[in-house]
Amino acid sequence: MILPIHVARQLWIQLRLIFLLALPAVAAVAAVIIDAVFGFTAGRLALAVGLAAAAVVSAALVGAGFTEEIGSGAAAWLVVRAVPRTALIGAWLALPAMAVLLSFVLAGVLAGLALPPAVGEAPDPVAAVVTIVAAAAPALPLTAAALAVAVAATWRVTFAAIIVGAAIVAVPLVLLGESAVHPASGYWLVAGLVPADRPITVGLQAIGLCLALAALAWGLAAFRFLRRDL
Repeated sequence: MILPIHVARQLWIQLRLIFLLALPAVAAVAAVIIDAVFGFTAGRLALAVGLAAAAVVSAALVGAGFTEEIGSGAAAWLVVRAVPRTALIGAWLALPAMAVLLSFVLAGVLAGLALPPAVGEAPDPVAAVVTIVAAAAPALPLTAAALAVAVAATWRVTFAAIIVGAAIVAVPLVLLGESAVHPASGYWLVAGLVPADRPITVGLQAIGLCLALAALAWGLAAFRFLRRDL
């Protein structure tokens, strides 16, 4: 119980928790405004792009916070007091990830209620839920990757590495589009670019890929943290 409280306190002191919770909501509000001005298609596309950008920036903020945790000596202080290193990095992954996922889900619900359905599109609550979760899921592997970088880097390097790395990875995913299922397929679902007859299948597969990548990235982060001299 102490670790989650410590992580939340550190994030709050650094004022990053506010940004983590606000970024998806800002993306949703911007999409609603764009929808009102430019139409449904533009609004859905803006929501997908906004959620993707929010996920990248959120992960970079979490990684930067963990870098400062190590640099300030707070991580070493906890480890000296018999807190396992894997528990520490696990807490830093779990709490921000839960906060990010909750904020993304709330933003998705907000956007889903505010953005009208396309003409002739029958509402499907199950598909809507899967779409929202699939759009939030990429934040998990991104956050875990940020921690893996943050273990041995300055906060500026961590922040820049996650943003630049995500931008590089985004290029082939954008080119790939809906032709194959990938971890970012949730954004294509949000944008309405996946055929309407298979949103649930695509969404679940994208969620599974995100969870698998998050597990691998978290394992790498824990391994690097175990080998790091504090």
